[in-house]
Amino acid sequence: MKKQFLIYITLLGIGIFSCQDLNLEPKGILGEPELFGNEYGVKKYFAAIYNNLPIEDFLYYGTNSGSASAYRPDNYWEQGKNSQGNMSGEFYNTWVLVDNDGFAYWPYDRIRDINTFIENFPKYQKNYTDKVFANLQGEAHFLRAFYYFGLAKRYGGVPLIKTVQNPLADKATLEVPRNTEYDTWKFIYEDLTFAIQNMDATSEAGRANKYVAAALLSRTMLYAGSIAKYSQYLGFQGEAATSAGMAGMDASKANEFFQYCVDAGKVVEAGPYSLYTRGYPDKAKNFADLFLDATSSESIFIKSYDITSPGNNRLRHSYDALMSPSPDMSSFVGAESYPPLDFIELYDMPAVVNPDGTPVRFNNRGDIRNEMEPRALGTMFFDGDELRGKTFNIQRGIYKKFNVLAADAQQGSSAAPINAGDNRILGGRGWTTAINGVTYTIAGTHGNFEDQGGENNGWGSAFIRKYVNPAQATSDVREYRSDQHWVVFRLGEIYLNSAEALYELGNRNEAFNYIEKIRIRAGSKVARPAIDMTTSNIGTINKANYPYSIEKSLQFIRDERIRELYGENHWWWDLRRWRTADQVLNQFRHRMLSCYFVANEGKYIYLDEINRWNRSWTASKQCYYEPIPWGEIGKNRNLLPQNPLY
Repeated sequence: MKKQFLIYITLLGIGIFSCQDLNLEPKGILGEPELFGNEYGVKKYFAAIYNNLPIEDFLYYGTNSGSASAYRPDNYWEQGKNSQGNMSGEFYNTWVLVDNDGFAYWPYDRIRDINTFIENFPKYQKNYTDKVFANLQGEAHFLRAFYYFGLAKRYGGVPLIKTVQNPLADKATLEVPRNTEYDTWKFIYEDLTFAIQNMDATSEAGRANKYVAAALLSRTMLYAGSIAKYSQYLGFQGEAATSAGMAGMDASKANEFFQYCVDAGKVVEAGPYSLYTRGYPDKAKNFADLFLDATSSESIFIKSYDITSPGNNRLRHSYDALMSPSPDMSSFVGAESYPPLDFIELYDMPAVVNPDGTPVRFNNRGDIRNEMEPRALGTMFFDGDELRGKTFNIQRGIYKKFNVLAADAQQGSSAAPINAGDNRILGGRGWTTAINGVTYTIAGTHGNFEDQGGENNGWGSAFIRKYVNPAQATSDVREYRSDQHWVVFRLGEIYLNSAEALYELGNRNEAFNYIEKIRIRAGSKVARPAIDMTTSNIGTINKANYPYSIEKSLQFIRDERIRELYGENHWWWDLRRWRTADQVLNQFRHRMLSCYFVANEGKYIYLDEINRWNRSWTASKQCYYEPIPWGEIGKNRNLLPQNPLY
């Protein structure tokens, strides 16, 4: 069954004491016997550990550098402006640039809590049945693996602390050195394997089970396999951390991890999950509903929120308020993030340019949706779509005439002759213009506006639909007034993980069996494309030059992953594990799909334009391994050598 957890903000104080002779028992503090001696106590002990799991969700503040609070940001309504999607270029907005996600993540306090449980819980085994005891032990190993995953994907090899350290021990004992990256990923594998073997197939809401552990194993082992295979192309061989095996693994280890990923996927598939189809036959609405239905057959593990909780605490978030235009669909500052054309064009969509190079003429702006892949329509709102009783109206401007090729518009450049003089008319919110005695509104109700900046300005021709709650009244769409859950693991991702790992192992047909399932549910025109084993080093987005060549069908699987998981905070981590971030995000200038009315024809055209601030996103090779926090190195010199390029 699907598992969800409710994050807890206010917790009872928890104290675990070593053997000390105290004359008085402190009042109101739960000790080890009260916590570990019964299931309710263990649940309370695990609550804070679940609450701080490294899950990049609605509240994740991707550029909160130096504060170690990206998972728990202070001014957290602004997450919409500083989300990981905005940081990494998955969304377009005007607020943030690539920042390598660095914020000194170092959760060894939580790992210590888990080790305390693993080490001391056996003393209370007589209080439990064998099944319950094994399940709780497995759950602790799952939690520990999750935290180590948050470390490994940032730093590579880290200290593997498996027992509770005595703070009074000698310095040499306490200054634990880093393990190799291979050993770190293998430790995650071992913890999760233990969890799968010991956990039940079902569990109460808010807790993991064997299938949740298998889903985490699927994800982590795909990461490990990719890192092992592709890190050799980074040129870090001369770096001390790489030579020591702390930043990178031998490529010969890749298939070991890819096979672990496939095996974990088989475990998940044996569980009670299926691709979500409850909303059929409307495949667009079905895909959107997948992320809002708390009883979805596809969700394996979800993180829940609760709008009934008091105050503006972190049981609430602000996603709707920051993804919907104001005032029609939001009563707050309005939308902050938009899908670029670079991602929209990965889906099946209608041609906007004719074979002769001229723009396709549309009778209505909303006709862009007519041949759009249902999954794209379930992921994004386009002109003509409805939300909260209002219809999206998105237009950049007006051409008096457009009698040239689409390329002649030079991606929106003011220097293009067709855009010169008063032939192209741009305007602000509500501005009008008269052409041959007819008055026209220049821009759409929801953008694009020349007189506004980043807030509430439709920079392209689409808004984000995924995770947006249409049932919420516009008057209630404000900061801290959303409580839809975040899907941590779902079957669609597991299929994609298995497909990629299988392809890397050479099992191409089996890999595309999973891709076909995904594409049929998506409503794609071609459910199972032909396998193309031609090799290329040219990526799809930004036409990036990869440092290695891959078969075009593997690139298709990567693109399918982007299509299916768009807006779910996988993109940044996928670029990092594929070792392509510094190329894909190399002066990456978002392209925006802009709609214009051609006045002398009474028709609409869509043009491919560079974002009009000409902003670029760039990631350097430093992004692949974040620096071990210098404050930790100051306490433990055995954490050296530092990661490459730092």
